[in-house]
Amino acid sequence: MMPSTRVATETSDRRIAPRRQVEAHITATSQSNFFCGFTEDISEGGVFVSLCPPPPIGELVHLSVQVGAEPPVTAVGEVRWHRTDANGEPTGCGVQFVVLDPRAADLFQGLLARAGQAPLFVE
Repeated sequence: MMPSTRVATETSDRRIAPRRQVEAHITATSQSNFFCGFTEDISEGGVFVSLCPPPPIGELVHLSVQVGAEPPVTAVGEVRWHRTDANGEPTGCGVQFVVLDPRAADLFQGLLARAGQAPLFVE
């Protein structure tokens, strides 16, 4: 497996909430594209989305996140950074939540509370 690199904006390392590993299906729509991928980690403040190609940094995306058998929850987020592989190819992006529906906030808080420090994989 090749190492990955983060291409970050100036503020990307200012996380306000800890991230936990959570596997979930995610769709993202932007002004010009539709993306399907999966999450690798999530926090109350944002999510990493593994997808190729990711939306441009700074673009707003509408997200639908489905964890396990739970109904999908929605959010609007801003793409803050891209992850690239050793060849410089994008492999995903970090999205900071801008608008999060209350049900999504409750779901994410519950997942994070149960996850603690250990990875959480939901099928």
